[in-house]
Amino acid sequence: MNRKIMVPILVVAALVAGIGIGRFWPASPQAVSTQNGKSEREILYWVAPMDPNFRSDKPGKSPMGMDLVPVYADEVDKQPGVVKVDPAVVENLGVRTAVAGRGPLSPRIETVGYVGYDEESLQHAHMRVDGWIEKLSVTATGDPVKKGEALFELYSPTLVNAQEEFLVALRSGNKALDKASRERLDALGMT
Repeated sequence: MNRKIMVPILVVAALVAGIGIGRFWPASPQAVSTQNGKSEREILYWVAPMDPNFRSDKPGKSPMGMDLVPVYADEVDKQPGVVKVDPAVVENLGVRTAVAGRGPLSPRIETVGYVGYDEESLQHAHMRVDGWIEKLSVTATGDPVKKGEALFELYSPTLVNAQEEFLVALRSGNKALDKASRERLDALGMT
């Protein structure tokens, strides 16, 4: 091809490509805000996308290596503890609201229910020593028990040895041995 024809064709092609790229290329947020005549949005802080508790005053990387996301002032409610749900999400979930009032409850609902223990009132007894139960006062699960009532009597060779060591220490008059034997009984749960 002739060089005189090729140069104008390349210039026109570059001009058309430049216009096309300029028209369809996404503009930066700063350029959009200045084009619309609005000022730039104020960034309060930056958060990690996977951990919103991680905050930073400047852009960068999160501990997981992801880019931090800006939180804008117009996106944050001024009232603490207020949760705002996007109306589109509310509509998609089918949430309906109504004013509360007194009236008959209908229709009658029959369903299956399970009765269980109040887990907050359950108590567990854990022994600090090995041993075995010689006498059991409560014989069935769920039997009522009053405060101060004995549940069982435990025999533990470890406790018997610790008590005997304490008595020997008291008889010997050795203050260090007496203190050590008291601390051992205390560690085993004896008063």
